[in-house]
Amino acid sequence: MTGTDTERAALARFEALLDAYGAEPRRWPADRRAAAEALLARSPEARALQAAARRLDALLDAAPAAPAPAHLVGRVIAAAPRPRARRGGWLAAWLKPAAGIAAAALLGLALGVIVSPFEGGASEVADADSVTLAIGDVPEIEL
Repeated sequence: MTGTDTERAALARFEALLDAYGAEPRRWPADRRAAAEALLARSPEARALQAAARRLDALLDAAPAAPAPAHLVGRVIAAAPRPRARRGGWLAAWLKPAAGIAAAALLGLALGVIVSPFEGGASEVADADSVTLAIGDVPEIEL
């Protein structure tokens, strides 16, 4: 990006800042204020944009605030979504978490029964090792 492209991009960002927050620097977000003020100091185009924004701010400030018509307020309130009524009290609030915990417990129990370390051909070896550990090495005992 060349210097003029960078300057044009900075002016575009500055114009968006003016459109969103107005011409007064105190209204600008703190994280963007320093860069905008630096651009104002070096760019006559930025100062012209700020002057135009000041004129618009003055027009908006001078405009009278018109109250909303009563029928419009009523229509907006009628169209607003209603809050859902809670059903079941505390029991309904605990039903989903309790169902989740029960499902996890059931899955754990099923996996514990299905994937048991004491099934299959290794069981006889494990039993012989357990007997050897319990009573010592006795070669006469057959399992």
